[in-house]
Amino acid sequence: MKVQKLVIHHSASNRATTKKADIARWHKERGFSQIGYHKIIEGNGAIVNGRSENIQGAHAKGANQGSLGVCVVGNFENEIPTQAQINGLISVLTTWCNAHSLNSKNIYGHFNVPGGSTTTSCPGKNLKSKLATIKPKVDQQLK
Repeated sequence: MKVQKLVIHHSASNRATTKKADIARWHKERGFSQIGYHKIIEGNGAIVNGRSENIQGAHAKGANQGSLGVCVVGNFENEIPTQAQINGLISVLTTWCNAHSLNSKNIYGHFNVPGGSTTTSCPGKNLKSKLATIKPKVDQQLK
């Protein structure tokens, strides 16, 4: 799979209690064959593998082809991501950029991913507002 887009999501759920198994269950209940995200960043900043990166995700309707999806656990309409989560997100994005010869121009929130066909506020206003600082940090790590 040729990766061209990295897509950031939030779980829109309780950061303290939501785990990968919960997200996987929700996705199966929606008819997905398995968890739709490739990586999950839990409330403590732990990075957990989701769907294999060799398999197309199920995370951004209309924009899954050629994209990898990372879900930061929490409802960022109501809460602010922890610094550990931000650090984990920067790490995941930097790793993916290195692996696929990308840069911060290839990083999107779910709300603005090219080709996406779902109207959404994901990854929530309090994570969206951090993208302007996250992207330059990824580019700095790539130098």
